[in-house]
This record gives sequence, C-alpha cells and structure tokens, in this order.
Amino acid sequence: MVAIIAKVTEACNSYCAYCDVVTKPHQQTATMTGAVLECLYQRVNDYLAEDRRRSCEIIWHGGEPLLAGVEFYTTAAELCEKLCPTTRHRINHSLQTNLTQLTGAFIAPLRRLGITSVGTSYDPITGIRGPGRERRRSGVYNHQFMRGVRILEQAGFGWGLIYVVTRQSLADPVGLFYFLTNLSPRGSVMFNPVLLYGDDPLNLAITPEEYVDFLGAIFPIWWKHRERYPHCSPFKSLTDNIVHRSQVFSCGDAGRCHGTHLNVAPDGAVSQCGRSADWKLLDYGSLFDHSIVEILAHPEREPLRQRDAVLASSECADCRFWTLCHGGCPLDAWADQKSFHHKTAWCEAKRGFIEKYFEPITGVRYESAENSLPKPGC
Repeated sequence: MVAIIAKVTEACNSYCAYCDVVTKPHQQTATMTGAVLECLYQRVNDYLAEDRRRSCEIIWHGGEPLLAGVEFYTTAAELCEKLCPTTRHRINHSLQTNLTQLTGAFIAPLRRLGITSVGTSYDPITGIRGPGRERRRSGVYNHQFMRGVRILEQAGFGWGLIYVVTRQSLADPVGLFYFLTNLSPRGSVMFNPVLLYGDDPLNLAITPEEYVDFLGAIFPIWWKHRERYPHCSPFKSLTDNIVHRSQVFSCGDAGRCHGTHLNVAPDGAVSQCGRSADWKLLDYGSLFDHSIVEILAHPEREPLRQRDAVLASSECADCRFWTLCHGGCPLDAWADQKSFHHKTAWCEAKRGFIEKYFEPITGVRYESAENSLPKPGC
C-alpha cells in the first residue's frame, strides 16, 4: 500500500514544546488548494487504475489539518467520488489532528471520506502543549481537546493517541500509563521518544537508555493486563512481531519506506515525508509534473533503496533484531549522522528494551530465523 501524507497546511493553533514545524523559518500557512486536491485524486486514480492489486492510504496531516475548515473536507469527499469513481474503494483515508478545532460539522464530511476513527496526540503535563509561544496555555488546550473527544465519541468515532516521552515524563511513567490508557478507547496509546534537532532550551530531550527504562517501568503492568489495554504500543507491536510473528511494522521499522511513502505539501511539492520536507531533503518535484509511479521511482530515492543492503552487511550484520527494525527510521539516521546509510541511536533503545525487559518478563526470546518460533510466556 502506498501512503500519501497530504499536508493540508503547516499552520497550527498550538505550539507544542518539541515541534519544529511551527518554528521553522519557511513554514507555509496557506491551505492546500483545490487544484492540488484535484491533481492528488487524479494521480491516485491513475495509479490504482493501472493495477487492481494496488491500494492507497491518504493521511490528512498538518500542522493542524482541521484549520482548513469543514468546506475543505466536504470538497475532498466530493472530489474523491468524482475523480476516483471506480477506484475509491481502494483508498483508505485517515486523519491526524490535535482535536482542538473539531466541531460537529466535521463529522459528516469525515464520515463521507470513510473516516470513523482518528489519530491524535496529547500530554497532560503543563506547559508541553497549547497556544502561546512563550507561555503555553495548557488549560485552554486541555478544554478544547476534551471537547473534541466528546464530539468524536458522541458520533461513534474511535480514536487513539500518540504520547511523546520527554524528560518531564520520566518522573511518573506508571501514572502517565494509567491516565492515558484509561482516557483513550481500549488503551489506544503509542509511546514515542521525543525527537529534537538542535537546541533544547526546555530540557526535553531523553537518552535511549532513559526511554528504555521509561518503557520498562510500564511494561510489566501492560503485560499482566494486556487484554484490558490491547492497543498500547510499542508493546502491542513488539508482541505481535516477537510472540505472534506477524511481521507488521511501522514505516520507521519496515525498511521499505522508499517504495511506500510520499509527502504532498500544500502547494503540491512532493518529498519523502513531513520531516524530509521540513529539512529540504529528498525532493521529488511537483505532483503536477510527475505520476505516483514516477515519484516512487525518483532517483532521489536511491539512497533509501540501498539502505537495507548497506546496513545488513555492515552496522546491523550481526544483530538478531535486524528483522524487527532494519536500522530504524532513515530520517533519524540523517539527523544524527547526515547519512541515510547508518542505523539510528534509537536502535539501541529497541535492543535494550527487548533484552532488559521484554524477553525476561514474557519468557520469549526473539530469533529471526524462520524455523525458530518462540513460545509465549505467562
């Protein structure tokens, strides 16, 4: 499946302490135009029509994508039906939003797009998220977020959240786990480490070792009560891949993003993902000039295509966890070493968590060999 990150706008009503989008000097505040929307659907329709085995995900993203307004998503739904009449059943739409701009008027166009569950992010710690560059008004943010949650749940929508682990999070991992999993439906929470590039005036950064121990404080509780919190990751994804051998990975661990992902900016410029666009890397030209097939074959992708082979014969050659992470996200490698052909510092976090906590607690040892299937512990 090809994943298209449709960056509706880079504008945002919140100034999250760790977000580089709202502070970058070349931020675009314009909303994606109707011309870009039409071109996007035409490209998707052409791509899907060429091969009935193909499918596509359009991830409506930002900035804060709901700042585009209800009419934008009404138009998006109408254009999808008009321009993809025979292929739209192979298009999956998803939305990543901070929920603070959600009103009941959005529900109908989102449902028309086939969206019945959304992704969001949240932090109960004061001063991390909220409007205001100098003094983030967390109380305002929390009120608007909870209002958005009520609107979703009253409409029968599901939702899950990403929690970004910062230095402030390290004080109470278990308390955060209980708060967030009890807040979200079925414990749908993903814990990700904060990723900072450059200055850290608020002292938010954590080391891979600190992230390992943050997860390690939570994991025994999750493992014991995993039936109650079935969608808490990275625990869920690791359990699926280590215990159940599912081999389903996020884009950062799959080692295949070179052939599956592209980012469309509000003006139609195409790059690999949101971060590559922010950093002016992996520029694939304009959606107006290139088909999806041409974009996926763009020569700028060659370093990403080569990455697996390079790492498998060098830095990751002797790692038994290679098939679980493939060296991690290539953009993380670039941020650290200015090259895609290195593993990331967060590979050691994954290795550390599995060896220090996952394997001892579950009784499962991961082996990548096809004939070595682990048995779940209790």
